[in-house]
Amino acid sequence: MTKEEKRAEVVQTGRAWIVACVAIIASILISVNCNKLPATMSLVIPALGIDTGMAANIMSLNGYVGLIMTFVVAAIIMRFGARRATTLVLACAVVGAVISALATDVLVLVIGRLIEGVGYACIGSVVPVIISEWFPPSKRGVPMGLFSVWVPLGSMFIMGTSGFFFNVGDPQSYHAVFWFVVVLLVVVTVAWVAAVRDPKVSYLEEADPSAPKPKMSEGFKSLSCWISMVAFAAFSLGTACVMNFETLFMVQTMGMDQLQANAMMNVANIAVVVGGIAIGVVMNLVHGNLQRLIILVVASVVLGVSFSMAYSIGEAMLVPWLIVFGLSNGVVPAVFFTMVAEIAPRPELAGISSSLMSCGQCVGGILFGLVGVIVSSAGWGACTGLLTGVGAVLVVGAVALLAVIKARDAKRA
Repeated sequence: MTKEEKRAEVVQTGRAWIVACVAIIASILISVNCNKLPATMSLVIPALGIDTGMAANIMSLNGYVGLIMTFVVAAIIMRFGARRATTLVLACAVVGAVISALATDVLVLVIGRLIEGVGYACIGSVVPVIISEWFPPSKRGVPMGLFSVWVPLGSMFIMGTSGFFFNVGDPQSYHAVFWFVVVLLVVVTVAWVAAVRDPKVSYLEEADPSAPKPKMSEGFKSLSCWISMVAFAAFSLGTACVMNFETLFMVQTMGMDQLQANAMMNVANIAVVVGGIAIGVVMNLVHGNLQRLIILVVASVVLGVSFSMAYSIGEAMLVPWLIVFGLSNGVVPAVFFTMVAEIAPRPELAGISSSLMSCGQCVGGILFGLVGVIVSSAGWGACTGLLTGVGAVLVVGAVALLAVIKARDAKRA
């Protein structure tokens, strides 16, 4: 490698990390936007005169619009690129956040959550593609590991800061939290538009420039892409049940107030961050698809068992459970995101595999609405069987993905 080539590599790496950092921060703030509702749920419920079931449905609304938009974003990524798609996603998040902050009744809040859903559902489609464009496969582990914890980092941030803006004695004070989130989203959107450009050479491009460009249909016909969608749907549903309702479970069954429950939930959020970042380093050291997928299967088993205990755990075992749940919850998505290009039938179709995983995230978010209804009508314990089944689907999906990719790699060898 010549000196000029080495300099170019250093410049490319430096720029890659700038792009990755802005994209990851944007993802975290979209998670903040989504989690502002569970962080203020005990205030929103009396302020709007709704019950737990309605609150769950409102939280899951963004999944419906996201379910549709993930396919649209896949087409936008293929046609216009991931950078422009991200700009659209951030713009929708800002608009939805403003409407939600202005809401004084359920209908306006519903409209805001629907528009916000574009941001929450689609950011998971675009950022893995952006990172895959800027980083070679051997160096994607750390940035993907950092990105994989965007949801818990956002949750941890808003759980920790929301108390500075609301007053537990004034239900209407949740609006201050919502406006705080609007400001953060506007800042990161401006930073994205001003600082981010497309890479001169994408690591997702074919080695042979004369090779025909892949069609979207090839990605949608891939069994591995659909398996990852189902597994990610199970992961997202179980995670949503814990991240959105565990604080309410603590308030109603353990006598905590909202601030205490938020602080306790941050134990899990910290563990998720540690797990995600640590496995990102491991992914840079473990390059084989088989080895990476074995890690996914093991982490899925641990997480599946954790799901089954979410609404039956006692206060004495709460902290150990939160730590185990958090660590495994950080590992699973990090492996999925790191392998987004390998899950697709061809690297250029990473946008399809990424979008289908986001689609699974939306499906999990939609099904989460049923959990609130079950809790309202039958209590927390009634969801234990449901969450056990969710964990089983995650494990079966991880094993199936391992088998399919192992067979595909053997066929290509």
